[in-house]
Amino acid sequence: MTPRSRAAAVSLAVVLAGGLLAGCGAGRDLSDRSGGGLSMEPWRDRVDARDRGDDRAGAAEDAARSLEDCADPDDAAELEGDQGDVSVTVHVPADSSDDHVEDLEDFREDTDAGPVCWVVVEVDNRDGTEVVDLPEVDVVAADGSRVTLQRASDVLSTWAERSDDDDAVARAVELITQTGGTVSPGQEGYLVLLAAEDLDDPRAAHVRLTDGGDVLTLER
Repeated sequence: MTPRSRAAAVSLAVVLAGGLLAGCGAGRDLSDRSGGGLSMEPWRDRVDARDRGDDRAGAAEDAARSLEDCADPDDAAELEGDQGDVSVTVHVPADSSDDHVEDLEDFREDTDAGPVCWVVVEVDNRDGTEVVDLPEVDVVAADGSRVTLQRASDVLSTWAERSDDDDAVARAVELITQTGGTVSPGQEGYLVLLAAEDLDDPRAAHVRLTDGGDVLTLER
């Protein structure tokens, strides 16, 4: 499969996966990168730069691969809070062997993507009235730095596009549908996010549950 045909296949697969999620209850179209969600540009810039032979891409890859552990397990946190009738628990960092991220971590390794730090957000929306899709989440480290997280479902398509494995597209679609994009009213669920940098000794998280909603601050 040529790079151009692979990119087209990935784009089509993501659109289909987004449509499937939408059919499962007000799911968000994962093919939409234009608004509301977290920007994919840093990841796409790395892909474009690599394709151009840009030396800066190599430096970025080296920096990403130097991330051996996203955080000391002893520094991991469970940050809990409520907004209205919705309860949220942010697991940061989530262990790579966690049931919610184990398959994602395997896919990352198989596609030769750089190491990342996983974050799992559990959402109890059983008494809520709006769809929760987490358009914005960031984590505050011990030194006060803020790290903006990417939705795992957004990044998987980029990893598949870069992979030499023809099965990567199908695997990405399957994982996107598994990780989900929303938690509908009356349901409990989880969403997986990630950062391509260390989340050292997390002290707090800022979570926006819905587009246009207020930010919920969760402190350790």
